[in-house]
Amino acid sequence: MDWAVAANVASLIAGSLSAAFWIKAAVVKAPPPPDLEGKPDGDYWKGTIVNGGDLLGTLRLQAKWNSLAAWAASAAVALQIAYNLIN
Repeated sequence: MDWAVAANVASLIAGSLSAAFWIKAAVVKAPPPPDLEGKPDGDYWKGTIVNGGDLLGTLRLQAKWNSLAAWAASAAVALQIAYNLIN
């Protein structure tokens, strides 16, 4: 396998990882604190519950997965550039 094909395959893998990470970011939800489990959506002293999950915890998880997706997408683009330069 030559370098161009390797860069192209690596780009495919990085792009697929990016898509998977963004899907994960879209559906991730942090569990509420134990004493707020089962409570309706709203603001409480110990946290904010939205759609059954802790708002701040969910935002942190989404930021983590979005960051991983962005890095993977940038790697896919860099590998595509390398592929085009080699080929």
